[in-house]
Amino acid sequence: MENQVISLPFFGVKTIGFETDREEQVSEFFDYLVKNGGPDPEDYEKFISIVNNLNPSEIIDFRDRLKRILKSDSLIGHGLIKPYGYGGDFELINKIYQFHVNEDIRIKNWDLFFQNQPGANAVRNRKDFFIKYCNKLVSRKQDAKILILGSGPATDVHEFLSRYPGNNNISFELVDYDQAAIDFSMKKNEKFNSRISYNRINALRFTSYTQYDLVWSAGMFDYFKDKHFSFLIRKYISFLSDGGEMVIGNFSTKNPSQRFMELIEWCLNLRTESDLFRLAVDAGIDKEMVSIDKEPLGINLFLKIRQK
Repeated sequence: MENQVISLPFFGVKTIGFETDREEQVSEFFDYLVKNGGPDPEDYEKFISIVNNLNPSEIIDFRDRLKRILKSDSLIGHGLIKPYGYGGDFELINKIYQFHVNEDIRIKNWDLFFQNQPGANAVRNRKDFFIKYCNKLVSRKQDAKILILGSGPATDVHEFLSRYPGNNNISFELVDYDQAAIDFSMKKNEKFNSRISYNRINALRFTSYTQYDLVWSAGMFDYFKDKHFSFLIRKYISFLSDGGEMVIGNFSTKNPSQRFMELIEWCLNLRTESDLFRLAVDAGIDKEMVSIDKEPLGINLFLKIRQK
């Protein structure tokens, strides 16, 4: 039997002008989504409109509704339940990288919706950005040393080494405070572990006598407040070799998925290009050493600091 799409006004449009009418529209639409196994592509705009216009008092109830129907075997459920205790954990990031979709008919549409959101696409784009960056680096220096802060699943490292197996002299050092993430990374990169070292430690406390050609962090700094952000720049700039570079990813304030991510309690410190530039200068970095890049959607920004 084919699914029947219920046509409802977009959330936020006051057809009669009573709050109860709006609440009924949201409730009816949510019931439709449950029966449909999640939103179809033609429902995405309406669903996001609802999320973007939720009042603070409505968010908890809406979140609880999602929790009742979506468990950890779905992407949204995983985000809400937080099996590792924090938002945007290594397993969720790995599933985003892999465009994982649960084929269960009750979950599939929800996962497809999640994977097609701008925020998820930006996460995948930053992985591709990293792979291209590493390839460009090793074209200049065969024995490049790369330090990754907040390494998560290390899927990006695995894809780079799988795609370019001839780069036998490149080495990676990974830092993550989550032992589960380290264990996952070690298993995923088993055939490459001769070129990878792992450190279970908070990036604020990590130290090394190695000089790195690249210090990379795509998904850690936007969890930090400004003072910690600048502190880490000051700390890790000293780890760079001559001509080395630090690249720090941060979600932009222009992230269209902000409210949806906050709904599943994946909360980040969003920043502008000016914010990133300011934080580098606050850390004592010469303006001439600083530049800003971005992935194709412009949602993930990259602060780039090149050592003189």
